[in-house]
Amino acid sequence: MNDQTMPFVGASLRGRQNRGWWVISCICPVLFLLFFFALTAFSDPQHDDFCFSYQYAEQGFIGATDAFYGGLGGRIVPYLLIELPAAIAQATGLDLLTAYALTMAAGFVAFVMGSALAIVRAWPALRGVPLIFVIVTFCAAVIGTSTSVRDLLYWLPGAACYVPAAVVTVVIVGECFRALDTGGRFSGLATFNMAVGGFISATCNEFTAVWLVALLAGSVLARRVLDQDLQIGHHVTIAVVVLIGWIVVIKAPGNTVRMSQFHSSGNLFHSLLEAFRFALVGLGQFLGEPTVIGWLITIAAVTLAVPESQRPAHSRMTGLAPALAIFSLGCCYFEYFAHEFSTGIRLVERAQNQALILLLFTSGLAVSLLVRAYRQNICQLLPDRALLSFTSSALPLVLGGLALACLAVSNTSRVLYSEAKSLYPYWRETVARHKLLLTSPNQIVVVPEHKWKPSILLSADVMVNTECIAKYFGKSAIEVPAPRS
Repeated sequence: MNDQTMPFVGASLRGRQNRGWWVISCICPVLFLLFFFALTAFSDPQHDDFCFSYQYAEQGFIGATDAFYGGLGGRIVPYLLIELPAAIAQATGLDLLTAYALTMAAGFVAFVMGSALAIVRAWPALRGVPLIFVIVTFCAAVIGTSTSVRDLLYWLPGAACYVPAAVVTVVIVGECFRALDTGGRFSGLATFNMAVGGFISATCNEFTAVWLVALLAGSVLARRVLDQDLQIGHHVTIAVVVLIGWIVVIKAPGNTVRMSQFHSSGNLFHSLLEAFRFALVGLGQFLGEPTVIGWLITIAAVTLAVPESQRPAHSRMTGLAPALAIFSLGCCYFEYFAHEFSTGIRLVERAQNQALILLLFTSGLAVSLLVRAYRQNICQLLPDRALLSFTSSALPLVLGGLALACLAVSNTSRVLYSEAKSLYPYWRETVARHKLLLTSPNQIVVVPEHKWKPSILLSADVMVNTECIAKYFGKSAIEVPAPRS
């Protein structure tokens, strides 16, 4: 080995060493995600699931979805997703409990992969293990901050209406942001993908289409401010497809049936005020969550570590940060208002998960923009600029420790600490109940309530929708004995 090769060997060793530190920093959020992924094995069908399952068993995808479209509402994609476990069970011979767990595991993977795609598109300068760290930190932050991890990961009717829509939305946000940040254009393939994704997310609920149309309008406006190619045709194409999906939802005959059940809906002034109050409370909780703070610090630090671009940023690019804040807060408020106005009740926890994913993602983008704009001022406050570098061992270790501390005291972790001992007994009870319903020769089956009721897994016990449960298992009735005093 001669003197000329020594610098290259040294650089290679330092690179491997730095990758090693970043791998260590990933351990905590990865283990956090793996635990909640493993917990999908304990997820089980509950009340509403059986209504969809027996309808599928009797009528198939088309017949069951058409029945719900006419009697429940226009959320076509969630209906199809909720019918999946029954379809898997029928096609493979698996029992519904196993098929349900497999479906939720696949949903967990889809959530992580969709989030990864959004981050890759929004932060193209990130590469390698630091990129993986940001991805797993974001996913862990969503789970740690969620007010209902059950509705996010373990109960299909709670997840199907909001999580896919949220993930598609942040992917489109990332694509629009990337184009604005790099001065690029939407390709034909990207336009097609966003249109298809937008249609799917628009058919998940009644408000996501409004989010996406607002996003596309904001993208055109931002391009005009930044003197970029407007690509009006691409934006309009996506918006039209999204609106077609929205029309499919709002024109469903089942909406009338569903809305007739909410007698306190339709009060405009009351809904505006109550939505504002409840959204303000939710925003305060969001900003105070350790996982949110940790995520924003991580994004700020990683943004500083990325080498400064040689291409000068547009002087108006910084204005995109408050625009992102206004967009995301406006979307979240609209969701709160739409739910309050249409039902007369506050936004349910499962729908709050969609607002959470959007707000967490866009807040990261806004912080990244602000850090880039004031990079020089921030660097002057640092005692050693080299510490905030991808070649530093301190940065990944500090961020890894921050992730550990924030996740340990997160909202979901606090719930988990109090319910951890009940998870396995609950699953044993669930398996025993399912076996009883499958094997009992009686037409009227007595099914006791759960003794263990972890809120992470249980939405509502067996006494809800007993008719649907009985129909799926081919019984005439399910009886639930009164709890012992």
